[in-house]
Amino acid sequence: MSFTPARTTESRLGDSPRVMLISDHRVFYFGLLGRPGLRNFGCATLYVAEQTPMEVDLGNGWQRHLVCWVPPYTPHRVRTRDRQLAIIMVEPEYTDIDAVGSHIRQRLKEDATALRNRILQGVRHFRRLSPDTRLGDGAFDNLLFGRRLPPGDLDPRVGRVVDHLCHHSDDSRSAAALAREEGLSQSRFLHLFKEQTGICLRKYRAWRRARRLLYHVRSSATLTDIALETGYPDSTHFSHSIRRIYGLPPREIVSGSRRLQIHVQEPASAASACRTLAASSHKRPWQTTAMV
Repeated sequence: MSFTPARTTESRLGDSPRVMLISDHRVFYFGLLGRPGLRNFGCATLYVAEQTPMEVDLGNGWQRHLVCWVPPYTPHRVRTRDRQLAIIMVEPEYTDIDAVGSHIRQRLKEDATALRNRILQGVRHFRRLSPDTRLGDGAFDNLLFGRRLPPGDLDPRVGRVVDHLCHHSDDSRSAAALAREEGLSQSRFLHLFKEQTGICLRKYRAWRRARRLLYHVRSSATLTDIALETGYPDSTHFSHSIRRIYGLPPREIVSGSRRLQIHVQEPASAASACRTLAASSHKRPWQTTAMV
């Protein structure tokens, strides 16, 4: 796999319109960064500075970078003088994050500016999308990286649970109930889930609930209603969880999304088509980070 770079001249994208595209397995955002609170996303995240280098803190102090690849579940802070940057979020259960991270690190060593320019070109494309346009994972990847990112492999039993929780973050059934549906004991299911995804079921559920907030940032519903719809027992739990994961309280996220041009993609009708469900005992060594 290789990424096709773009070598066009950089040009400032301007402050408006800011844009976000949200789908089950991908998110693209270009806009204001917000305060540099501690973030801990359950997805892999690619940060791209628009003009001046951003600063990233992965626990070892602030460092300046043009492009930053952050693996899933890696606590970090980001700040930028421009207060504006592009962010790509990729869900690891549906993508071979190890392969993607390795190739991005290689691309950053070879020509970080080319990769950066290609991502920023995508902003203009997303701004031109009509409201009824639907981009699948392949089209999203081709636009930003020049080819489809390699899919991940999960045991079909884990894959079905991942698919279900991806679309139904409000499902509060116990691990024992989910295990029974897949014909497994609770202990075997929990072990297999962590072996396949690299994280425990509880942590995965916390991320899927927090991620679901993105679908509601332009909703007229109250924060309490959004909390209940996304699976939180109450607004207090909702607020604490969102702040812990996004580094901002939900009220600020919703308020900061008012000027966004948002494209919400329909949920995948058959998530298995987006991922090869093959038995695998592969463990993902996520805790490596590449930056330029």
